[in-house]
Amino acid sequence: MRIRIETTAEDDHGTVPDLYRWLRQDSDVRRHSVLELVPREQSVTTMGTVEIIDMVLGQGLTALNLALSYAAWRTARPAAPPITISVGGGSITVHDASEDTIRRIVEALASASAGDPADDATGESGGGTGNATGGGTGNATGDGTGNATGDGAGSDA
Repeated sequence: MRIRIETTAEDDHGTVPDLYRWLRQDSDVRRHSVLELVPREQSVTTMGTVEIIDMVLGQGLTALNLALSYAAWRTARPAAPPITISVGGGSITVHDASEDTIRRIVEALASASAGDPADDATGESGGGTGNATGGGTGNATGDGTGNATGDGAGSDA
């Protein structure tokens, strides 16, 4: 599932990189996701480089893990500006580390994950498996979604 995290504050240049560093230090986030800090498209009124976090969650990282990591960061930085989390065509803006905020993050991520299984793909192609008939081995190709087709051709030895 692809997630985009950014600040809504036009003049803030340190919040997103700080959250990025925090998430990179979280062993669960680091182990089960791919994080990138990338430049956000600039408006005419924005000065300097404003960055966003582009994140792809793997299967091992739950929405709750990410929400709790955000809450820990926010607790350490209560004056940080609001953060917008975009996923699956929707977005939420969060201002604090309350239980309600954690619940909103988890619900947004869970509904995006349940709504579009294609969102879970990381763009890697897989090498699926296939079953062969005839007592031999078959060739299989995977399409990266867990689907595989085999030619079923084999030789009996």
